[in-house]
Formats: sequence, C-alpha cells, structure tokens
Amino acid sequence: MILASAFLKQLQTSQLDIKPIYLLYGEEPLFLRDCLDGLRNRLTEQGYLAGDVYDVDANADWQSLQMDTQAGSLFAETRMILVNLPKGSPGKDGTKFFQDWCALNHANGNLPPEVVLVVLCERLDSRQVKAKWVSAIESAGLVVQAKPVPSNALPQWCLNQAQVYGLSLENEAASLLAERVEGNLLAADQELVKLSLILPPGSTISAEQVKQHVVDQAHYQLFALATEMLMGNRQHSLQMLTRLQQEGIEAPVILWLIAKELRQLIELAKLTEQVNLNQAFKQCRIWSSRQTEYAQALKRQSQHSWQALLKQALEIDLMIKGIQPILNDREVWSAMSALIAKIAQ
Repeated sequence: MILASAFLKQLQTSQLDIKPIYLLYGEEPLFLRDCLDGLRNRLTEQGYLAGDVYDVDANADWQSLQMDTQAGSLFAETRMILVNLPKGSPGKDGTKFFQDWCALNHANGNLPPEVVLVVLCERLDSRQVKAKWVSAIESAGLVVQAKPVPSNALPQWCLNQAQVYGLSLENEAASLLAERVEGNLLAADQELVKLSLILPPGSTISAEQVKQHVVDQAHYQLFALATEMLMGNRQHSLQMLTRLQQEGIEAPVILWLIAKELRQLIELAKLTEQVNLNQAFKQCRIWSSRQTEYAQALKRQSQHSWQALLKQALEIDLMIKGIQPILNDREVWSAMSALIAKIAQ
C-alpha cells in the first residue's frame, strides 16, 4: 500500500510497471481524481483503451464483469476497466471475483496484463482495509490511499501546488488561501487554476491578490457541523450554522442532522451500560474515523441529557411545521443555535 502522493510520483517516471489491478481509495477527492487521471493517461500511452465502467456494490450481479474480464482475447485490444465501488463492500460474490481475478493474474507471471482493473472507492475503515478482497488486490496489484492533507500542512501544499501552474505564493498568501478553502483541496486547486489564467506566468502572488481574486468559500459542509458539535467546538459550531443559513441550507435539513446525531448518542449511551464503548461502536456500525467524536460527546453529557436535548429538537420541529406558534423564522434559527450550543458545551 502506498500513499497517493508517492503513486503520483511513480506515474511520472519513465518506466511504469503495469499491474493487473489497482485499488484507489480515500477521503481526498482531488488525490483520487489525479491518481485516476494519471493512471489512465499512462495506460493510454502504453496502448490500453478505456473500457467499460461498472458501478457495483454488495448486491450487484458480478457475472457480467467476470465475463467481460475473462472473455477471449484473440481480437481484443488491451484495455482498462473502471470499477466504482463507493462503499468498499463487494459482498461475498464480489470478494470471490477479486480473489479469482488476482489468482489468475498471479498464474500469468510477469506477462503484461491484457485487462487492467481499476477499483475506485471512498473511505475504507480499518476493518475494510483488512478484508480478503483488499488483501488479494495488494498481493497481485497495488493499493493506493488518498489521505487528506492536515490543516497545519495545507499552506505548504498550496505553495507546492502553485508551482504546478507556474506560480509562486508568498507565505502569507498560502496561509490565506488555505484558510479560505478550509481543507477543500479541490477548491484550492480550482482557485490556483483561476489565478494562473488571470495572472502572467511566473507571477508571485501576494496575500492582497488572494483577497482580491479568491472568494471566501470555506468548506462548511453540513456533516462537518456534526463533527464540530460532537467534538465540543461550540463557537465554531455556531459559526458554521450561521454560514449554512447564509448559504441557503433550510432549517429542517439541519435539524434532521442534529436529531440524527442525538439519537445515535442516546443509543450509544444505552449500550455502554451493558458493553464497553468499542463494542457499542461495533454494534452501531460507527466507522473508526468518527469514533473519537462520539467518545468526546459521551464524556460531556449523560443519556438523560441527550434525551432532553432530543426533546428540544422535536419542539423546534413543531415550530418549523407551524404546530407551535412563532413570531418569525428567526425564532427557529435562534432555538437551533441554543440547541447546538448545549450539545457542544
């Protein structure tokens, strides 16, 4: 298994050892995009044609993919087949397909593969990474992980990425750009492309130019609000709520998210009365990447408190539906702010 950054450097070398199968997975869409595009370009240079794209999951019919990959090759040209497996759960049939495919290519030795499979996933948890189908791919091909760039390393990433487009960033400009995109590498890359079109080649970009040309499009996602609440980041949670309101996200959508998290906390709190926290996470199927958030929240308040807060969420729902009289919409947003503050306190 290698990181996306190392794989991208590998793709730039003159000699590429083509594998019969690649697994690209991770939480950073820009790296996944660049790895897929880079691999596709290198395979095209080697004479591989872009083949079919299969969207599969645990319940998919894998037979058509099996027939496509194992069909006779007398008149066929070498090709790449993309397999979209968003959740990383191929099921029993999919696992067998990957194991059989990898075993078949092992038997072919060092011969160049006729068909290259590229499997594209989103985030995989620690259990999925250890699954049999992933191990099979790693033994016969290559597994590439696209990890997010930590916030403290984002300014340096912006400095390096600017050079790709023939630009230089002053340190203050890099920090400001990182702040404005708040971890969204796709947004940062898009802004750098825009700056490369606006400014002359070789330009050194100042913080003032970033302020002038880069719109403040911080990565305030709806589900990021849940993370901030659970982690107890009260002030940031309220700032995110304000931004979501400004961006036109409707109150019922945000309330749905809040209520969902409260129900999950209540369920976890009940389970921890019978089993340890790790077992409770397993029973609730909570990914390892989110376990710290829930653990932090459970330390702060009791099951009784979470139930009381869920009751407040239901009262806000009555306000939104007009069952409970209110003067104006500001009352709804004010009540939601108060609820989020209590969750994060």
